[in-house]
Amino acid sequence: MTHPNFRLFLTLEITPKIPVNLLRAGRILVFEPPDGIKANLLRTFNSIAGGRVNRAPNERARMYFLLAWFHAIVQERLRYTPLGWSKKYEFNESDLKCACDTIDRWVDDTAQGRDNLPPNKIPWGALCTLMSQSIYGGRIDNNFDQLLMNDFVKRIFQAGTFESDFQLVEKIDESGNSLVIPDGLRREDFLRWMHKLPDTQTPAWLGLPNNADQVILQTKATTFIQKLLKMQTVTDDEDLAYQDLDFSTSASRKTSVIGSAARPTWMKNLEANVKQWLGIIPQEDIPVLKRTVENIKDPLYRFFEREVTIGRNLLKTVLTDLRDIEQVCELKKKQTNYIRSLLSDLQKGIVPKSWLRYTVPSGVTINPWVIDFSERIRQILRIVEAAQKGATALKELT
Repeated sequence: MTHPNFRLFLTLEITPKIPVNLLRAGRILVFEPPDGIKANLLRTFNSIAGGRVNRAPNERARMYFLLAWFHAIVQERLRYTPLGWSKKYEFNESDLKCACDTIDRWVDDTAQGRDNLPPNKIPWGALCTLMSQSIYGGRIDNNFDQLLMNDFVKRIFQAGTFESDFQLVEKIDESGNSLVIPDGLRREDFLRWMHKLPDTQTPAWLGLPNNADQVILQTKATTFIQKLLKMQTVTDDEDLAYQDLDFSTSASRKTSVIGSAARPTWMKNLEANVKQWLGIIPQEDIPVLKRTVENIKDPLYRFFEREVTIGRNLLKTVLTDLRDIEQVCELKKKQTNYIRSLLSDLQKGIVPKSWLRYTVPSGVTINPWVIDFSERIRQILRIVEAAQKGATALKELT
């Protein structure tokens, strides 16, 4: 039996894997750190003890600043996924701590207790490899993201950063101004420089185009609309669509069932959409490309033959499904489990999985998919027409 005074305190990262019942049973406090490079830099430097940063050699403090800048870039680009990174990676404070330990280890081994360490003596190659391949790069599983990570590491961790005119960011605004690395050797010098930074920064600070914010907002708006479509609830009268109507052979029985059934609003709207889609999609059957001894040797012909076969089969499936749905919406056909899944997807604006036989952007809704599919079918019809004239006509097709 649970003790009435029992309390459990949990610290969690925000993730969809958290059980819903756990959230409902407790009180939730959410801590979200402020966005921006300035806030990230200050948060990083305040989390590292001053005595650790200011230890000899004097170049250690600048190395920590370079790490803080790199950590800020890596984390802030997560807000611009999929522009900043292709996906959300879990770059966190443990990566920063491990990177600090790595810098201390290599700097101490190289300095050998000296107060100063020439920048060209710092083992940049080893640090870059560890940062890009193990500490931060170990979380990356995309080749393009790995190339980005390698470029950022090589750009930041180099001997040139100890020059007073080294540019951290080129063209931070429309005036073409650049951001130059601060000239200092102590933790306090870098903190003063950080506090002077503007509170808001453009995406150019992260190596992104200045319209990245607009792109992200459009993506979020599209995702929001898609979620609204998926959250459409079925009202009481809409439950009729999921009932198995008894279509008997008796005319009187059939008239009784259909006449007493009031179609829900969403079914009427879906019927209108289906009729519109059937008017957009070409209705003619796609002929099968015939093989000959000559054309089967042509790799271009074999490629088009596969494309025509895929398009022909998909067109047959889509037209059959839409006509079945049209009859169901008119209460002329009995539903099956497959048709129920189609109804559920289409009335929410989702492309059915059985129709997704070629790659399309994730989250695409049914209306743009139908338009795109129709154009693909028309292109396939042109390919078939050219193929009937011979392989030469296929090569000239544009």
